[in-house]
Amino acid sequence: MTQIKICPHDPVIARDGRPFGSGQSRRMRCMDWLYPSVVTGSLRTMLGKQASGTFDNATITALKAVQVKGPFLLHENTLYSPAPKDIVIDQNNNFFVKRPAPLEDEEGCDLPANLMPVMLQEPPDEDFKPQPGPAFWSIDNLTNWLCDPDGKSFSLPESFSPAHGFLETIEHETRTHIKISPLIGAVDPDEGQLFITDGLAIPKGCSLVINTKCDGNFKDILDKLHSMHPLGGERRLSQWQTFNHHNLFACPQKLVDVLNKNPKHIRMILATPAIFKNGWLPGWLSPNLEGFVPETSLKVRLKGACIERWKPISGWGLEAGKVGPKPIRRLVPAGSVYFLEVIEGKSSELCGRWLESVCDLKQNQSDGFGLALWGIWQ
Repeated sequence: MTQIKICPHDPVIARDGRPFGSGQSRRMRCMDWLYPSVVTGSLRTMLGKQASGTFDNATITALKAVQVKGPFLLHENTLYSPAPKDIVIDQNNNFFVKRPAPLEDEEGCDLPANLMPVMLQEPPDEDFKPQPGPAFWSIDNLTNWLCDPDGKSFSLPESFSPAHGFLETIEHETRTHIKISPLIGAVDPDEGQLFITDGLAIPKGCSLVINTKCDGNFKDILDKLHSMHPLGGERRLSQWQTFNHHNLFACPQKLVDVLNKNPKHIRMILATPAIFKNGWLPGWLSPNLEGFVPETSLKVRLKGACIERWKPISGWGLEAGKVGPKPIRRLVPAGSVYFLEVIEGKSSELCGRWLESVCDLKQNQSDGFGLALWGIWQ
C-alpha cells in the first residue's frame, strides 16, 4: 500500500445533486465532506495521464482496479474520521450513548423482525436539543469509544479542538463568478451572468490522505508521486505527494487486544459512506439478518442499526460508450453504526479488516466506499 497526501490549493468543490447551470440554479452547492469517488476519480485520471495519456479499454480497466482507501483528514500525522452516530451531545458537552434496546410491554415498531430499536441508554430527565458536536474524531478518540462497550468510561473535553483530537465541521467558502464571452474576452453586456460556487475550505494545518494499492506502471508512479492535479469541480488544483507514515492505517493495538478476547457483541462504524445492494442493509446479511463478515469466517447477526437518511450520489460519465448522466445511487452515510452479535467464529479476525471495505460489489470496494472501523458494545 502507498499513502498519498493531498494538499488543496483552493477550497475543494464537490457538488451535491441539486441542479446547477443555465436556466437552473445559479448556485453550485457543495457537500459537507468528499465522497471517496471524488478523490478516486481524480487519482485515476492523473495516473492515466502520467502513464500513457491515452484512455483505451485496457487502460480504463487497469485504472478501475486501482484500490483507494479514503479520503481522511490528516492533522499532525493523526488520522481523523467522521463522528460516530451512536453518541448524542447536549449544549453542556454531556453525552448520551445509543444502543439497541428491547421493547417493553405494549410497545411496538415497524422494524424488521428481530431488529431492536437503537435508543438512548440513559436519557436525560427533561427534553433537550442535541448539538452537532465535532464533525471529525481522531483515531485515538474513536479507538477509546470503540473499546468502551457502554460508554461509561469514556469522557469528552470541555472544548473540542485538535489539541483534544476533535475537528469541527469544515467551513464552506462561497465565491461569486461572472460569465465571460468567448468572443470578446469580457463580460457580454447583453448576456452578463453571475453564478456562485461553494467549496470546502480545508482547515489550516490539515490535509487529505488516502491509502492506495495497485500493480504495474501505476505503482511506479505512485511510489514517487509529486504532482499538481485538479481535485473536485472547477479544476481547482491540489498537490499530490507520496507520504508513507508507519501504521497510519493499521488497527490500533488497544483494539487488537480487545478483539483478541473474542467478544460476542461487535460494533461496526462506517468511516466512509457505503453502497449496499439492499439499501441500508449489507448484501452479506440474509433476510433473517445473519451472514458472514466479508473475507472472514465470522458469522454474525444484526441486532440494531443507527443510521441517518441516505445520501445520493450521481455524476457524469465520460467513458467511451457510457457518456451521460450516471444513475443515482443511495449511500449509507459515514458514521453509521451497525450492532452485531457473533454466532460463530472468532472476533479477532476483524483486526485484519480494520479500514477494509464491507460493500457488496468489488468496484465499490476499490473506489473506497464502506471502509469499516470495528469495536465492541454491550
